[in-house]
Amino acid sequence: MIKRFLAAAALAMAVTSISSGAIAAEGGSVDKAAKGAGTTEGVVAAAVSPSVSPAAEKVIYKSRGLVDYSCPSERLCVDVWDPTRGTYKIFQFWQCQTHALTAFLESPGYPEIVNNQTQGTVTRFLNSSRAELKDERSVAKHGRRPIGWDPIYYIDVC
Repeated sequence: MIKRFLAAAALAMAVTSISSGAIAAEGGSVDKAAKGAGTTEGVVAAAVSPSVSPAAEKVIYKSRGLVDYSCPSERLCVDVWDPTRGTYKIFQFWQCQTHALTAFLESPGYPEIVNNQTQGTVTRFLNSSRAELKDERSVAKHGRRPIGWDPIYYIDVC
């Protein structure tokens, strides 16, 4: 629910910015010289970096995500596009617990997961009601595979 709210808020701010003629300058400010003669004050949409709570064991940035990263043994690794950096953000999990996802939005490219946990360990992906999404279950040691973040709000690591 939170990620959809953030996406809707960012879209609304972007539409307001465009309709008022505001153009973003460096540093996220509004370029007043480029702004139209309208009476509506310009608003600049701020990108939000994906995050998890509680925090992941490790966070790494790679331009090609998990393609360029070797997920360590006994770990679950997931990647998601980070619009604040223009690259993939990789979350590495080790501890068995449920993590809430924030700003895990559909992104360019192909987000992936690598479940490199102990053989037979199952990671579950949960919707906003914390119900398991059966099609998104991941059994350990199955290599890299694509994932769609849209319906997923929680990751239950082992």
